[in-house]
Amino acid sequence: MKRALALLSTAALACSLAACGGSDLSSTSSANVASAGSPEPKEADVLAAYTQAAEVYDWFNLYSLPAVGEPVTEDGQPYDDNQDGIPYQAVDYPGLNTYADLDIRVRSCFSPELADEIMGEGANYRDIGGKLYTASGARGSNLYLLDKTAAAERVDENHWTVTLTFWADFSDQEPQADGYDHTVATTGYSQKVLDYEKTANGWRFTSFCPSDALDLDADTVFTINYYQDFEVTSAYLDYSDWKLVCYLIYSDGAYSEAPFDLLYQRFLERPEDILKVLALLDGSPYAEKGPDYLNIDAIVASAGYHAGGLDPAEQSDFLSVLNTCQPETEAEQAVLDKIRAAYEKTSALNANPG
Repeated sequence: MKRALALLSTAALACSLAACGGSDLSSTSSANVASAGSPEPKEADVLAAYTQAAEVYDWFNLYSLPAVGEPVTEDGQPYDDNQDGIPYQAVDYPGLNTYADLDIRVRSCFSPELADEIMGEGANYRDIGGKLYTASGARGSNLYLLDKTAAAERVDENHWTVTLTFWADFSDQEPQADGYDHTVATTGYSQKVLDYEKTANGWRFTSFCPSDALDLDADTVFTINYYQDFEVTSAYLDYSDWKLVCYLIYSDGAYSEAPFDLLYQRFLERPEDILKVLALLDGSPYAEKGPDYLNIDAIVASAGYHAGGLDPAEQSDFLSVLNTCQPETEAEQAVLDKIRAAYEKTSALNANPG
């Protein structure tokens, strides 16, 4: 299946009731819109502002606001399917009754320059008879996108950034030269950094992106053909650490054993480097999919499971690495603990097979 299928239309994303300026937009002075004199936001405030702004931004990029009623033309006349033109329906969303309400909502989240750009792209929205109307539609979500995560970081007293991590997850079976279908999977992540800055009107986003802005061409996103990379070229041997971990997400059977061995050898040689990529995997949305679909824990703790079945001399080498490894973060320490627990469990079972 080609990458272009990532943008096939699917069911429109559900609209939540949260929004940047609160649900009451009868005036521009909403309690949730920071004034220029407002205190500097905390991390939780910035992330909440992102969540609210993302909903508004997606009204213009992913899906339209919900609408009800009989369709009309741009001049308010009943729409006729047999005539040219675009059908519009009245927006059905709390607090958004007029086009001015929509403009206020956008400007409560974004800088004037970005708000002008967004509203200029809002061809689906019209003021018809003093009410807000929309030409309902959705371009569909990205089929390659598993989920996104967000992290906020303070730059200075007037500037925060929000780093979005978009996680890729797609697999298919494609025919290969041996006459059989084999797995081709896309995994990994890409990132976007957004700016949240203090302006004359308060804190606003000065840059933004859609909620499905996964970059399939990023250096950290991989589309892996398991038959080609394992049986034909052995390309997995030269993978980066992160690509090797991503390979293991969808590998099985004969395609797994040698790559797991390779990961173990890299752990012995460069334990801190491997801890970093395993911690990234352990904290990713992949881990939430569960062992019935993707056994992420087995990958994260694989070095311990592997070492538990080795002879005493090899186990001694493993324990030497394990005991001298220096994790730099709590997430890396958690991975190290999982590796140790897997080793203790496996070695105990092998020592007492009955």
